[in-house]
Amino acid sequence: MYNSLRYLVLSILVFGLIACSNSGEESPAAVESSVERETSTQDLATSQSDAQVVAVEEVQATDVIRVGVIIDEENIMSSYDRQPGVGFIGMIEEINRQGGLLGQRIEVLRENSESRLSVIDSAAKKLIESGVQLLVVTCELDYAAPAIRRAKEAEVLLISPCASEENWGLGDVDALAFSMVTRPKVYGAQLADFLWDQGNRSTAIFWDDTVPETIQECLAFRDRWGSLGGWSTVESAVNMVTAPSVIGPADRNKSLDVDVIVVCATNRVGILTLQLIRGAGWLTPIVAGPSLDSASFFPSDVPGLGDFRMVSFSAANGDDPYLAVNQAANYFQIIDGIPPASGRFILGADLAALWEQAVTAAGTADSRFVAERIKAFEFVEVPSGPISFEGTQAVSIRTLRMLRHTGGYMVFDSLIEQATQ
Repeated sequence: MYNSLRYLVLSILVFGLIACSNSGEESPAAVESSVERETSTQDLATSQSDAQVVAVEEVQATDVIRVGVIIDEENIMSSYDRQPGVGFIGMIEEINRQGGLLGQRIEVLRENSESRLSVIDSAAKKLIESGVQLLVVTCELDYAAPAIRRAKEAEVLLISPCASEENWGLGDVDALAFSMVTRPKVYGAQLADFLWDQGNRSTAIFWDDTVPETIQECLAFRDRWGSLGGWSTVESAVNMVTAPSVIGPADRNKSLDVDVIVVCATNRVGILTLQLIRGAGWLTPIVAGPSLDSASFFPSDVPGLGDFRMVSFSAANGDDPYLAVNQAANYFQIIDGIPPASGRFILGADLAALWEQAVTAAGTADSRFVAERIKAFEFVEVPSGPISFEGTQAVSIRTLRMLRHTGGYMVFDSLIEQATQ
């Protein structure tokens, strides 16, 4: 009995060991199937990887050069921003019609800044993430600040068509930040030289004290005028509150009986100042600085405007002496459906032409190389004529236009060459 039980136990143990051994092995067919599955998976992964490489190569081969535009379309800065913004886009599209740049098409990504810092910040982030090689921004440094910060972090070239703060020219904004205009005091001196050469000797000067640009413009005119030997009966700041109390006494004291009255003002203050002068019955010739030229200025807003001239960056009615300016106005109209409303539109066209030449010279649209090419230019021919940065990061030399009021329109009168400093 004992032997029988021992034999039974041994039999059970042996059978169990054999079963366990068989369960840990795969049949030859199973092993072959497993190898085939692994090989198939590797082949699929390799195929997908190759497809991704091909796709990337195709994207790179057909890629475009992207540029971003952040301009105010409707709010505070729109009367200054929008004209050069559309002028830039119009010129870029003409470059595309001519075959593009470096064999590639230029794609413009346009964002409405609304003159709101949060909107500008998110727009700059979006455009930079889209791979833009250039950011075109507002005319006002304070509003441009969020875009400047984003561009600086990403090392993206940033150009304002019309920012006039001194920081731009000095490079304080950023090593890759430029402006297409110079400090207002340069234009003020240009205007003084121009009027002096025309034989004017006496003047009354009014400047809008609500923005720095207009103050600098007229104070530079005053200083230059005095150094030339001219004299002034009135030198006064004005704004929407003080203008009546300044011009009223000037009228009573016959202080407006001069060769020419000079006004440096933005639209609201400028219009009020002109209305008060003409409303008092004075027919004295008036000349306004370029700060008044915007999409919001209409001569018809001043009854009896009469003998009035205004400094601008171009003539916008197809009568500019430079053919390229008139062509740029046509490109503007293709984009906007209507002609430019301000001579400032040409600043955007000039910007596009400058960037095109810098990219071509650099052989790449890479922001750092393009910025170096811009800094290396001595004089660059753009639609409005030759410009120069003179080693700075803001245009310091350009030819301005004098526009004259004729039949309710501002038409070309003459060119204003660079003042001698």
